[in-house]
Amino acid sequence: MHDQSARLLGFPIDRRIALVRRTAEKLSALNGEAANGYWRETARGLLQDLVRQGRDMESARGEVLRFFEAVQGELRKHLVEGRSLVTA
Repeated sequence: MHDQSARLLGFPIDRRIALVRRTAEKLSALNGEAANGYWRETARGLLQDLVRQGRDMESARGEVLRFFEAVQGELRKHLVEGRSLVTA
């Protein structure tokens, strides 16, 4: 007999474009320790959410790292295009 249990996997956080853009926008408005603190708080919250959703710690950390890379990509894109992320 087959195991019919299903495991629900959430949408990868690095593909949640609105969240990536919001995080990049907030980081672009901060400097130094304020930016570091915001990132640490964001990463900690995302990691906790992923673990609560059933991810093991290693895969959750990898997903947070991919999210960070997506945020960095968004920041680079706007830097290259010469546009500000901060909305009026």
